[in-house]
Amino acid sequence: MTFVLCSVAAGAGVFENFDRWTLQTAQKAESGALDTLGRFFSYAGSLEVVGVALISLLTILVFGGHLRLASRLLAAFVATGMVELAMKFFLSTPPLPGMASRATDPTLLVALEHPFPYPSGHALRLVLLFGAVFVLWTNGVARTVVVVGGVVAVLSRVYLGVHWASDVIGGALLGILGLTWVFERPAISGHQPARNDDQLTGRR
Repeated sequence: MTFVLCSVAAGAGVFENFDRWTLQTAQKAESGALDTLGRFFSYAGSLEVVGVALISLLTILVFGGHLRLASRLLAAFVATGMVELAMKFFLSTPPLPGMASRATDPTLLVALEHPFPYPSGHALRLVLLFGAVFVLWTNGVARTVVVVGGVVAVLSRVYLGVHWASDVIGGALLGILGLTWVFERPAISGHQPARNDDQLTGRR
Protein backbone atom coordinates (compact mmCIF):
# COMPACT_ATOMS: atom_id res chain seq x y z
CA MET A 1 0.00 0.00 0.00
CA THR A 2 2.86 2.38 0.83
CA PHE A 3 4.42 1.78 -2.57
CA VAL A 4 1.10 2.41 -4.31
CA LEU A 5 0.59 5.69 -2.43
CA CYS A 6 4.16 6.76 -3.20
CA SER A 7 3.64 5.97 -6.88
CA VAL A 8 0.38 7.91 -7.04
CA ALA A 9 2.06 10.88 -5.36
CA ALA A 10 5.02 10.70 -7.77
CA GLY A 11 2.72 10.62 -10.77
CA ALA A 12 0.76 13.58 -9.39
CA GLY A 13 3.91 15.68 -8.95
CA VAL A 14 3.69 15.81 -5.16
CA PHE A 15 7.44 15.20 -4.79
CA GLU A 16 8.56 17.76 -7.38
CA ASN A 17 9.85 20.41 -4.95
CA PHE A 18 11.43 17.80 -2.68
CA ASP A 19 13.11 16.11 -5.64
CA ARG A 20 14.57 19.33 -6.97
CA TRP A 21 15.82 20.35 -3.54
CA THR A 22 17.56 17.02 -2.91
CA LEU A 23 19.12 17.05 -6.37
CA GLN A 24 20.41 20.61 -5.94
CA THR A 25 21.79 19.74 -2.52
CA ALA A 26 23.56 16.67 -3.89
CA GLN A 27 24.98 18.68 -6.80
CA LYS A 28 26.68 21.06 -4.37
CA ALA A 29 28.93 18.24 -3.16
CA GLU A 30 32.10 18.08 -5.27
CA SER A 31 34.44 15.21 -4.50
CA GLY A 32 36.46 12.90 -6.70
CA ALA A 33 36.30 10.23 -4.01
CA LEU A 34 32.51 10.47 -3.84
CA ASP A 35 32.30 10.32 -7.63
CA THR A 36 34.38 7.13 -7.66
CA LEU A 37 32.38 5.61 -4.80
CA GLY A 38 29.12 6.51 -6.50
CA ARG A 39 30.18 4.93 -9.79
CA PHE A 40 31.34 1.80 -7.98
CA PHE A 41 28.00 1.31 -6.24
CA SER A 42 26.17 2.26 -9.40
CA TYR A 43 27.88 -0.60 -11.20
CA ALA A 44 27.21 -2.88 -8.21
CA GLY A 45 23.51 -2.31 -8.73
CA SER A 46 23.60 -2.97 -12.46
CA LEU A 47 21.51 -5.77 -13.88
CA GLU A 48 24.44 -8.01 -14.77
CA VAL A 49 26.21 -7.73 -11.39
CA VAL A 50 23.02 -8.25 -9.39
CA GLY A 51 22.14 -11.10 -11.75
CA VAL A 52 25.39 -12.93 -11.03
CA ALA A 53 24.97 -12.35 -7.29
CA LEU A 54 21.37 -13.56 -7.44
CA ILE A 55 22.32 -16.74 -9.31
CA SER A 56 25.00 -17.43 -6.70
CA LEU A 57 22.54 -16.91 -3.85
CA LEU A 58 19.87 -19.07 -5.52
CA THR A 59 22.42 -21.83 -6.07
CA ILE A 60 23.37 -21.79 -2.38
CA LEU A 61 19.71 -21.96 -1.38
CA VAL A 62 18.84 -24.79 -3.78
CA PHE A 63 21.81 -26.95 -2.82
CA GLY A 64 21.06 -26.18 0.83
CA GLY A 65 17.60 -27.70 0.43
CA HIS A 66 15.68 -24.43 0.33
CA LEU A 67 14.08 -24.74 -3.09
CA ARG A 68 10.84 -23.03 -2.07
CA LEU A 69 12.65 -19.97 -0.74
CA ALA A 70 14.86 -19.79 -3.83
CA SER A 71 11.79 -19.99 -6.08
CA ARG A 72 10.04 -17.18 -4.22
CA LEU A 73 13.12 -14.96 -4.34
CA LEU A 74 13.50 -15.48 -8.09
CA ALA A 75 9.79 -14.83 -8.60
CA ALA A 76 10.06 -11.60 -6.59
CA PHE A 77 12.91 -10.34 -8.78
CA VAL A 78 11.00 -11.12 -11.97
CA ALA A 79 7.65 -9.73 -10.79
CA THR A 80 9.01 -6.50 -9.32
CA GLY A 81 11.22 -6.02 -12.38
CA MET A 82 8.15 -6.23 -14.60
CA VAL A 83 6.34 -3.70 -12.41
CA GLU A 84 9.35 -1.38 -12.56
CA LEU A 85 9.54 -1.58 -16.35
CA ALA A 86 5.81 -1.04 -16.80
CA MET A 87 5.82 2.03 -14.59
CA LYS A 88 8.78 3.51 -16.44
CA PHE A 89 6.69 3.40 -19.58
CA PHE A 90 3.31 4.45 -18.25
CA LEU A 91 3.73 6.51 -15.04
CA SER A 92 4.44 10.04 -16.22
CA THR A 93 7.11 11.64 -14.03
CA PRO A 94 9.52 14.42 -15.05
CA PRO A 95 12.90 13.35 -16.46
CA LEU A 96 16.06 14.59 -14.80
CA PRO A 97 17.96 17.50 -16.35
CA GLY A 98 20.59 16.13 -18.70
CA MET A 99 23.31 18.30 -17.19
CA ALA A 100 22.65 16.89 -13.71
CA SER A 101 24.19 13.49 -14.43
CA ARG A 102 27.75 13.05 -13.18
CA ALA A 103 28.23 9.76 -15.03
CA THR A 104 26.51 7.28 -17.30
CA ASP A 105 25.63 3.89 -15.88
CA PRO A 106 28.29 1.33 -16.84
CA THR A 107 26.65 -1.77 -18.23
CA LEU A 108 27.53 -4.67 -20.48
CA LEU A 109 23.89 -5.04 -21.53
CA VAL A 110 21.92 -2.99 -24.00
CA ALA A 111 19.68 -0.75 -21.92
CA LEU A 112 16.01 -0.61 -22.87
CA GLU A 113 15.08 3.01 -23.38
CA HIS A 114 12.16 4.21 -21.27
CA PRO A 115 10.55 7.65 -21.09
CA PHE A 116 10.17 7.99 -17.31
CA PRO A 117 12.62 7.44 -14.43
CA TYR A 118 10.27 6.17 -11.70
CA PRO A 119 11.01 3.87 -9.91
CA SER A 120 14.76 3.31 -9.61
CA GLY A 121 15.69 -0.18 -10.81
CA HIS A 122 19.02 0.01 -8.99
CA ALA A 123 17.29 0.75 -5.69
CA LEU A 124 14.80 -2.04 -6.31
CA ARG A 125 17.42 -4.68 -7.10
CA LEU A 126 19.78 -3.66 -4.32
CA VAL A 127 17.04 -3.68 -1.67
CA LEU A 128 15.89 -7.12 -2.83
CA LEU A 129 19.39 -8.58 -2.91
CA PHE A 130 20.84 -6.89 0.18
CA GLY A 131 17.59 -7.41 2.07
CA ALA A 132 17.61 -11.13 1.33
CA VAL A 133 21.23 -11.42 2.45
CA PHE A 134 20.39 -9.44 5.60
CA VAL A 135 17.56 -11.82 6.53
CA LEU A 136 19.52 -14.98 5.72
CA TRP A 137 22.86 -13.95 7.22
CA THR A 138 22.38 -13.44 10.96
CA ASN A 139 25.95 -12.31 11.77
CA GLY A 140 25.76 -8.83 13.31
CA VAL A 141 28.87 -7.42 11.65
CA ALA A 142 27.86 -8.78 8.27
CA ARG A 143 24.39 -7.28 8.64
CA THR A 144 25.87 -3.89 9.47
CA VAL A 145 28.05 -4.01 6.36
CA VAL A 146 25.04 -4.98 4.26
CA VAL A 147 22.90 -2.14 5.63
CA VAL A 148 25.60 0.52 5.24
CA GLY A 149 26.50 -0.69 1.75
CA GLY A 150 22.86 -0.77 0.71
CA VAL A 151 22.14 2.75 1.98
CA VAL A 152 25.24 4.20 0.31
CA ALA A 153 24.45 2.42 -2.94
CA VAL A 154 20.89 3.73 -3.02
CA LEU A 155 21.89 7.30 -2.10
CA SER A 156 24.55 7.26 -4.82
CA ARG A 157 21.79 7.30 -7.43
CA VAL A 158 20.73 10.78 -6.32
CA TYR A 159 24.33 11.97 -5.88
CA LEU A 160 25.19 10.91 -9.43
CA GLY A 161 22.17 12.82 -10.71
CA VAL A 162 20.64 9.83 -12.48
CA HIS A 163 17.49 9.59 -10.34
CA TRP A 164 15.18 11.81 -8.34
CA ALA A 165 14.97 11.03 -4.63
CA SER A 166 11.36 9.91 -5.15
CA ASP A 167 12.54 7.40 -7.78
CA VAL A 168 14.91 5.88 -5.22
CA ILE A 169 12.24 5.82 -2.51
CA GLY A 170 9.77 4.17 -4.87
CA GLY A 171 12.29 1.54 -5.95
CA ALA A 172 13.22 0.79 -2.34
CA LEU A 173 9.56 0.44 -1.34
CA LEU A 174 8.92 -1.93 -4.24
CA GLY A 175 11.92 -3.97 -3.13
CA ILE A 176 10.64 -4.10 0.45
CA LEU A 177 7.26 -5.24 -0.87
CA GLY A 178 8.96 -8.07 -2.74
CA LEU A 179 11.00 -9.07 0.32
CA THR A 180 7.89 -9.12 2.49
CA TRP A 181 6.29 -11.59 0.12
CA VAL A 182 9.43 -13.75 -0.15
CA PHE A 183 9.84 -14.19 3.59
CA GLU A 184 6.21 -14.36 4.69
CA ARG A 185 5.37 -17.53 6.60
CA PRO A 186 2.26 -19.15 5.13
CA ALA A 187 1.10 -22.12 7.16
CA ILE A 188 1.61 -25.19 4.99
CA SER A 189 1.25 -28.33 7.02
CA GLY A 190 3.74 -31.08 6.32
CA HIS A 191 5.82 -28.89 3.98
CA GLN A 192 9.44 -29.69 4.77
CA PRO A 193 11.04 -26.74 2.94
CA ALA A 194 9.15 -24.33 5.20
CA ARG A 195 10.97 -25.78 8.22
CA ASN A 196 14.27 -25.65 6.33
CA ASP A 197 13.72 -21.97 5.58
CA ASP A 198 13.24 -21.32 9.27
CA GLN A 199 16.50 -23.06 10.04
CA LEU A 200 18.29 -21.04 7.38
CA THR A 201 17.06 -17.70 8.66
CA GLY A 202 17.75 -18.56 12.30
CA ARG A 203 14.09 -18.42 13.28
CA ARG A 204 12.75 -20.85 15.89
